[in-house]
Amino acid sequence: MSIRRWNAHLPFVAASVLAAACAAAAPPRAGGEAGSANAMPEWFHAPCLADSVDDFGWPRYELHGISIRVPADFRRETLPSPDELHFRRGTSSLRLLLRLDASRIFASYAESAMRYRYCEGEVGGRLAEAVSFRAGLDYGFAARWADAARGEWLSAVIVARTAAEATVLREALFTLRFPGQGG
Repeated sequence: MSIRRWNAHLPFVAASVLAAACAAAAPPRAGGEAGSANAMPEWFHAPCLADSVDDFGWPRYELHGISIRVPADFRRETLPSPDELHFRRGTSSLRLLLRLDASRIFASYAESAMRYRYCEGEVGGRLAEAVSFRAGLDYGFAARWADAARGEWLSAVIVARTAAEATVLREALFTLRFPGQGG
């Protein structure tokens, strides 16, 4: 091929290389590989997407009148603060905080470069802000709920190595029951 003909094709070659690079750098699409533990769940693209869960057999935990059910295979970690609940299985974790500065924990994920999507919607029966994020190889979800009566915030942060484990922990957030709420 002559140089003149090569130069004529250069814009097409450059566009093809750029398209391939963008496709490789894009986050995985919803669904991912069928059956894969890391298939991208729908909630990652829409963090406030409603979820229903069969929590039968999941133990219930209390945090200042707010209850949550978490799968039994996630162990509760003991903490010095009565304003937090932490659950862990392997490298996957769920952290709940109820205090005046808990909003800052959520903001650190919502305003960071790790954030993938942000939304406002109902999570656990109350209006919340939520984000999905990637932290290195981990999948994440964070949410915060305001308690206008007490001036406190409830924040939840989930970090998991696989999308499937992040999904299970996110489902636990839909079992939240706030004071005065049925269930």
